[in-house]
Amino acid sequence: MTQLDASAIKEVRDLALAEHLTHDLSKTTFSAVVLPDGYKIQRLEHLNGIRDRFRGSMITTSIDDFVRYSIQNATLESNPAGCFINADAMEAVSIFNIGNIDQPGHADNTASIVLKKTAPFRALLDINGRKNRQKDLAEWLISPLFKPY
Repeated sequence: MTQLDASAIKEVRDLALAEHLTHDLSKTTFSAVVLPDGYKIQRLEHLNGIRDRFRGSMITTSIDDFVRYSIQNATLESNPAGCFINADAMEAVSIFNIGNIDQPGHADNTASIVLKKTAPFRALLDINGRKNRQKDLAEWLISPLFKPY
């Protein structure tokens, strides 16, 4: 009969515990194993033909594209979505798998929009707060910036 030293006993214990924890992972919706070295969880998604779940990040300056992507993804996700708007910066972010307080989501499927300032809007921001004479303001209003396209 061979004697087991402390390192062999530790190895057997680590393998048994990793197997037990890996069995618990089989109840999850993603594929992973527990590695005995420090009991680290190693995801196996990169070895699969498809992802375990959808994740995305769409960034655009087009309102139409932002709305289309938001409608498509808000109806696909089972978790509630949220849209956060920063009017001062002309930006918005939609998070489609944000979840709620009781069942938080991963919040890693998002769409962002940053609107570009048009020339007339930049001109309006530039003149805002400046003291102008009536004649200067009238000339500014009939400038080519404000002609219909």
